[in-house]
Amino acid sequence: MAAGLATGTATATATASPAPPSRSDGDRHTVTLITGDKVVVRGDSLVSVTPGRDRKNVSFHRFLRNGHLHVIPRDAAGPLADGKLDLRLFDVTGLVDAGYDDAGRDNVPLIITGQPQGVRITRALPTIGAVAAQAAKSDTAYESLLNDPNVDKIWLDGIRRPSLDRSTAQIGAPTAWQAGYTGQGVKVAVLDTGVDQGHPDLAGREVAEKNFTDDPDNTDGVGHGTHVAATVASSGAQYRGVAPDAQILDGKVCVTYGCAESWILDGMQWAADQGADVVNMSLGGADTPEVDPLEQAVETLSAQTGTLFVIAAGNSGSPETLSSPASADAALAVGAVERDESIASFSSRGPRVGDGAPRPDVTAPGVDIVAAKSSTGQIGTPVGENHVAISGTSMATPHTAGAAALIVQQHPEWTGAQIKAALMASAKNNPALTAFDQGTGRVDLARAITTTVTADPPSLALGFQQWPHDDDTPVSKEFAVRNAGAQPVTLNLTIDAKGPGGAPVPAGVFTVSPTTVTVPAGGEAKATVTADTGAAAVDGAYSGTVVASGGGVELRVPVGVNREVESYDVTFDFVDAAGRPSTTNFGLIIGLDNDKVVFPRSADGKAVARLPKGRYFVHSEILTDDATAVLPYPNLHVTGDATVTVDARAAKPVSIKFPDPEAEPVVGDILISRSLGGELVTAVGSAYVGGLATVSTAHLGPELPAADMSAMLGEQAFGTPVGTTPVTYRFTWVGRGKVPTGLVRAPTKRELAEVRSDFGAGPAGKRYGYAGYPITPEGIGGLGVDTPVTAPGKSIDYATAGPNLRWLWSPSQFQGDVLETEFGSPQRTLQAGRTYRERFNYPVFGPSLPATEFPYLARRGDVVDFRLPLFGDREGNRGASATVSARTTLLRNGVEVAAAGQPGRVQATVPPGPADFRLETEAVRAPGVSEFTTRISGAWTFRSDTVPGDRFAPLPLTVVRFTPTLDANGAAPAGRVLRVPLVVEQQEGADNGRVDRVQVEVSFDDGKTWSKTPMVGRTAFVRNPTTAGHASLRVTGSDRKGNTFEQTVIHAYKIA
Repeated sequence: MAAGLATGTATATATASPAPPSRSDGDRHTVTLITGDKVVVRGDSLVSVTPGRDRKNVSFHRFLRNGHLHVIPRDAAGPLADGKLDLRLFDVTGLVDAGYDDAGRDNVPLIITGQPQGVRITRALPTIGAVAAQAAKSDTAYESLLNDPNVDKIWLDGIRRPSLDRSTAQIGAPTAWQAGYTGQGVKVAVLDTGVDQGHPDLAGREVAEKNFTDDPDNTDGVGHGTHVAATVASSGAQYRGVAPDAQILDGKVCVTYGCAESWILDGMQWAADQGADVVNMSLGGADTPEVDPLEQAVETLSAQTGTLFVIAAGNSGSPETLSSPASADAALAVGAVERDESIASFSSRGPRVGDGAPRPDVTAPGVDIVAAKSSTGQIGTPVGENHVAISGTSMATPHTAGAAALIVQQHPEWTGAQIKAALMASAKNNPALTAFDQGTGRVDLARAITTTVTADPPSLALGFQQWPHDDDTPVSKEFAVRNAGAQPVTLNLTIDAKGPGGAPVPAGVFTVSPTTVTVPAGGEAKATVTADTGAAAVDGAYSGTVVASGGGVELRVPVGVNREVESYDVTFDFVDAAGRPSTTNFGLIIGLDNDKVVFPRSADGKAVARLPKGRYFVHSEILTDDATAVLPYPNLHVTGDATVTVDARAAKPVSIKFPDPEAEPVVGDILISRSLGGELVTAVGSAYVGGLATVSTAHLGPELPAADMSAMLGEQAFGTPVGTTPVTYRFTWVGRGKVPTGLVRAPTKRELAEVRSDFGAGPAGKRYGYAGYPITPEGIGGLGVDTPVTAPGKSIDYATAGPNLRWLWSPSQFQGDVLETEFGSPQRTLQAGRTYRERFNYPVFGPSLPATEFPYLARRGDVVDFRLPLFGDREGNRGASATVSARTTLLRNGVEVAAAGQPGRVQATVPPGPADFRLETEAVRAPGVSEFTTRISGAWTFRSDTVPGDRFAPLPLTVVRFTPTLDANGAAPAGRVLRVPLVVEQQEGADNGRVDRVQVEVSFDDGKTWSKTPMVGRTAFVRNPTTAGHASLRVTGSDRKGNTFEQTVIHAYKIA
């Protein structure tokens, strides 16, 4: 296994909850962008940028939105705004989450529409006229791709996720079975994590398999695909699938960490080529208004082959969150319901992003679904030996795919579109829900097998009506009612409509004509639905359902129309320093009252953005070859059509002069944080390699209240060394309420704080760096340059002092460019003229609990989150290390409920209510990283109940630091007694008890045998042997409230 920092994949019993905000205290990751530029992030803060080859003068824009940090090189902004580049290529948080950081892979995976040159093509994707390719992070493929006339668009080959969060009877399957429909002869492709065909419930069901992933075979190491396949086609007596005689095509397109889009695309083509009648895709990702490659593939393959793609709606649980590719027109998009037919809280709802179409199409059971457990699976709540319960639209989808298989058996001549129409026509409607919640309702096989009346199309999107609405023209669409029965049927047509939020709708918003149709046997009748948004009073998305009833028939056709909320055209005039229209500019508009993110593109100095009424942060830069004018408008209040002039002539220069005239500026940084009601909404800024000497600034618009905005301008420079000790100047200006119009500063050493740092010895042949990162009052970190240092060694830093600025000090160890270890000090404020001392990298290494903005062990609702750094140093600085193996598990009442392949990290949703918990973690350092703490483990027990509210509450946690006095090489004398003082740390704010029992043990044979040490208070006394080697330490203890702890450190210190 390759060494890496904090790598691995978490698995849990149910839907993964969002991780808590990381801010500047998160793990450090290096990500090389498609441009070849290298960015380093810690949590959601950018900490350094290094331009790629032949790109030394490039600057970088960055913005933080919804927990995702985007870093956009200056020359990528235009192609991004023009739609030639996928924004996900610059979503650094998303790239790290996908495993696309430099520790995870050495290339950028792409999907390129067109016929590109100069990249390694890994597979053809003819369905969408594209190829999957890999651009090496070390080359210059970016420029050639952008300039290639045969390239239409460059997409990230992103990662989609399985849609996790009684079912056959609930959808009427027994009635269909009794009628003889069991899926006999029908092929259902399961594109998922693989299928355990050896499970007794799936014996003989699989007829073909293919692995499209980078796993060596089709083994289902997750358990998701097996559960899905069994929900479709299990032949088990107790947990029978919906179509127990269907044939399974096992297409493995997902692995533990997710599903690459190129794998999914290849799997879709394979399934169609294999003759799949139905394709189950219990996976998805965020949708956008444009047609993405997966959506395009659904449309193309559906039209070419007649295959029905049944796809999970997603688990985001709020309006307008339907995932892609369930968003494709031809897909049958499936939401999830509870046993009582109410919509599952996690089930994604419509309308569809962009056009307001009513989705999902249907719902099916998706909560606590019991089905087969893969023999190597990791997910789900165990139900007996061979089954697990899982929730999610992933589980609703195979119920629907199985239902589709029964309809295929009944009507083998039907196309996928006809099967979709039949399932939608026969679904059971829940009158308490809207079409955006449920489509036509919950799948009802008992009705589906007798349904002869369907609609074409089965749902109607009536589009988007622009504000204002006093001149709205009614919009209409026609649909056909088709009758496959032997007798004509007369139907009365009515509209059941709901406004935004499910509110009642005034008469006349939706109408249908005629109001009665007679549909001949084997024929069709036409009807027209009209939406008159001028008749409505409230702006927003309206849903309706045409109800066609009569003669025992009830057909429902969802409709949707979007009455645009109050919106205006805002024109941006970009003017350069000479007063001419600027053709080289960067613009970014971020909604403060909505989720809008817009890149206004201007080729002639003008750009127009359509914006809903509200407040916006607008960040603009006027760019020339040798200067940049930074012109933020942090509070643009849109109340009507407007013109905003962004004029470089308003900006004044930024000039930072350090006490050392020979100091060499390395990086400059501008970062603006915008808050509302005390909560951070976004942070926007830019990074400038070489400093701020070519930058000018001005604030546009009115000054804001101090609590609503902070601005940080910083520059860091290498000074003249003192002997062999490097000197670094780290200047940061922090202001509230506005960005300065120019900034001139020349701080003296007496106006700065001096920080003298001392580094313990590290392995020879490594590279060491030391950075200081400024932290805003909102907790967002600014840039910090890595000063080259030695270990052992020292460093001198001169940093800006003041109560509104905190500093995080962080040394790192590298093998070449690969990060091996990193430490982080507690965040500190500094006073001018004072000298501070820091010590790093001295053993014993182990967990510590320095002050942080987020608890190390916490619970919100029934989500338990544990993230404890295991490799902190003697001084209590947090620490991370490259490991070759790691595992962290959470047990509830003695039963494992979650596991993660990461050191000191796991997150899981647990059953509600009080329970006893045990956390266990173990990690083994990568060889050659350090001779100390080569292996570490820990275990903690505590009791916890459901935590109300939406914030993570700290849980009891105690750790112990061993702090013996050792020599510069981490050694203690052989044959002598060593005092080992213990520092006991407990998580702040948790219901900890007073520690009343502590015992230390020592081992001199790498943990094979242990012996207790004498203790005096919280000091252990260890008699070292007379021979050289290493001592290992173990500590156990408890507090007065019954919480316990245990830590083991192998190779704690050296004996010499």
